Amino acid sequence: MDETRWGALDWGTYAYSFGHRLVVIRKVRGYSQEVLAERSGLHRNQISNLERGTSNRAPHVADPLLSTVYRLAGALGVPPAYLLPDLRESVATASFEQSSPAELSAVEEALRDLLERRTD
Repeated sequence: MDETRWGALDWGTYAYSFGHRLVVIRKVRGYSQEVLAERSGLHRNQISNLERGTSNRAPHVADPLLSTVYRLAGALGVPPAYLLPDLRESVATASFEQSSPAELSAVEEALRDLLERRTD
């Protein structure tokens, strides 16, 4: 990981957590990557890269702009916080959501529950 850019933070784990959340919400909404790209004004390849936590630029780890997070949240009809990992914890070296398959499953379940309860 690029310590000159992210310090001791294992940004890749956060990028993958963000991507995982994006995939779950997109699928719950029933959107393809193409539909989400159209709704958000982003390119489908950018959606794909964000979902995989990758970038075409070195160091090849997704690092979305805040405006991108808000555009995606608006297109998905969710608060931006739904896309951001580990909001209830102090920032750790690595995203807790990536610590185990059980944690990833818990995130999916929590997001689905939140989305089912939202009526707006």
